[in-house]
Amino acid sequence: MKFKVEQFDINGYNGNILKTKLFRLLDETQKIALVFPGLAYNSTMPLLHYSVQSILVTGINVLTVDYDYSNNSQFMKHSLRNQSEWLIGDVEASLKFATQKKNQEVVCLAGKSLGTLALGHLLETHENLRNAKTIWLTPLIRNPQLMEQMLSYMKDAIMVIGTSDSQYDLDLIDRLNANTFLGGIVVYGANHSLEIEGDVTKSLRVLMQIVTIIQQFLI
Repeated sequence: MKFKVEQFDINGYNGNILKTKLFRLLDETQKIALVFPGLAYNSTMPLLHYSVQSILVTGINVLTVDYDYSNNSQFMKHSLRNQSEWLIGDVEASLKFATQKKNQEVVCLAGKSLGTLALGHLLETHENLRNAKTIWLTPLIRNPQLMEQMLSYMKDAIMVIGTSDSQYDLDLIDRLNANTFLGGIVVYGANHSLEIEGDVTKSLRVLMQIVTIIQQFLI
């Protein structure tokens, strides 16, 4: 697997600069995945770094979006409603950039935590994306709007969440399993970073398990 990485600054919400990276396989393909990070968990951190590598292995280009909101004082001082509008603006700008070239096909959407709100928005508002495979890493399932979006629009999907994640709720997970075509795993003892606190070896094993699941899901 050989690829090149190109960095782009695009105009996001209200013209704010949004940093992206395009991982382009040297073997030409029109398939592309969009990866949206968490509030303070960017695409260079272990879970997303290896998720990107796993997607590339399956023959799909990847666009990562690093909005870096946790270091943006303007974003952090806004109300939740305005923050949501900002996120949606950046998500729409990312999609437009990813599909600006003719025949580009979004075949995968992946999100971590806050990034799963991006997935919910895209599935609800873009019918043509509902056949894309989706990867939900530590989704914010306690958010009622996201939960309804997942129940309504999630088709071919995997989800990974830990039992020590504040978002973990067995009843909600059971509801998703009963009403959607959902695969994936619940990791006992894993926190919101999908790490086992205080145990490096177990954390790495979890990461390997997630990488394997993603590759099997996309092949």
